[in-house]
This record gives sequence, C-alpha cells and structure tokens, in this order.
Amino acid sequence: MKYLIIGDVHAEFIPFKRAIDFAQKNDLHLISVGDIVDGKEDGARCVSEINKLLDSGKASIVKGNHEHKIIRALNGADVILGPPNVKTLDEMKDKPEFEADFRHMVDTHCKEYIKLNDSIYITHGGMHKDFWQAERTNTITKRMLNTMMFGEADYKKTFRHNDQDYPYRTYDWKDSVPENVTLIVGHDPAPLEGQPDFDNFQKVPTVHTNDMGGTTIWLDAGAGKGGKLFGLVVNSSTNEIENTIDFSHD
Repeated sequence: MKYLIIGDVHAEFIPFKRAIDFAQKNDLHLISVGDIVDGKEDGARCVSEINKLLDSGKASIVKGNHEHKIIRALNGADVILGPPNVKTLDEMKDKPEFEADFRHMVDTHCKEYIKLNDSIYITHGGMHKDFWQAERTNTITKRMLNTMMFGEADYKKTFRHNDQDYPYRTYDWKDSVPENVTLIVGHDPAPLEGQPDFDNFQKVPTVHTNDMGGTTIWLDAGAGKGGKLFGLVVNSSTNEIENTIDFSHD
C-alpha cells in the first residue's frame, strides 16, 4: 500500500488542500503527523476537510501537541496559551461547528502513533528510547505517549518566543531507533538545533540515521508560520520513500 505522509499544517489551507487533492488523484492514503490547527486563519476549513477523509477511511492522523493543548483547554484544563492557541479558541467561539469538528477529529481519529509495518512508524514529536522494548511487551507508559506528542526537552534551559518561555528540545531518543526502522515525525521545523529558529525553517525534510541503522525523518517545515508543507510518498510494501513533494507551490 502507498501513503502520503504530510508535515504539520498549522491551519494553512491551500497547501493542505493541494496535498489532499494529490493523495486522492494518486490513490494514496493520507497520514497527518498532527498539528492541523494553530497558525493561519483556516483552522476550521482544515479540520473539516481532513474529517471527510478520516470518516471515509482515506486518512489517518496522529495527535500533535497543539491538538492536545486545544482539547485540554476546551475541556476546562488550566493551560498556558500562546497567540496561535488563542486564535484557534476565539475562532471556535465564533464557529461552534469548528469546535464540534475538532472534538470529533481528536476523540474519534487521533492516535498516539501509527505503525505501517515493522519498519515504518509515525508520531508527532519523537519516540522514547524505551518504547521499542515496551511495544513488544505491551508495557507502553504515559511518559512514552507524551514523548510521541512533545518529543523531549531539557527543562533547565529555556528560550523565549512570542513572550513565552520554551524548554530546549533534546534528541537523544533518535539514537535508539532500531536498525532498519524509519520513524517519521513532525513538530520541529528546525530539528536537532535545540532552540527552533523561527526565521530559518528547514528547506527539505531532515534525515538522520543513527549508528544502529535506524532512521528519523522530520517533516515539519513551518507551514502556517511562513514555511513549507512537505509530503512523503511511502510504499509500505517495499519500505521505500518514493517521492518528496513540496505542496507550498502548484
């Protein structure tokens, strides 16, 4: 089977719609690495559009940290909100159907991770080093699930962006991806830097192969924040990445 796996969308509808149209035209199952909302002004349209595919079995999605934060805020949790979160929640107040569609997407369809086969995994933020053994023994913990959404960070070091302090991101987990396994993630538009450079998003997906022969691919390239939306055409029968597509242009 063939898939189109796309990076973080962050409410930028036009390249997202190009990706959807490409997947449908080429009979590809669409997989989103999450973070559909929080960015541009088209969160409602993006959620509505992916729900059509999710409900028809033509798409899958993993939960991003932004889906996690927005659903917690909607459910009354005390969360720290940045400007993109506030924009999304304000839009939901004006468009009740947006909130209903979002809840449906998260509650019905969002997964912590997607496993295409023994060689290809998809999460939003990363994979805890102990996951690979825990999956075999069915002992996956909450901490592992959190790493799938948020990656990992050094909370003793912070950087400031949009009047908020954020922890430095760490990437030791990438060295635990097993031999002949490819992990595809989003979350980081400037991966392996610790502090994301919001003025210089990655121009192509970053690929890292560790000493064991395990590979991590970061797909987020800053869509919804002035960057690009990338997609990978993946053949799960051969475990090959057949194409990398920039949907930011026609």
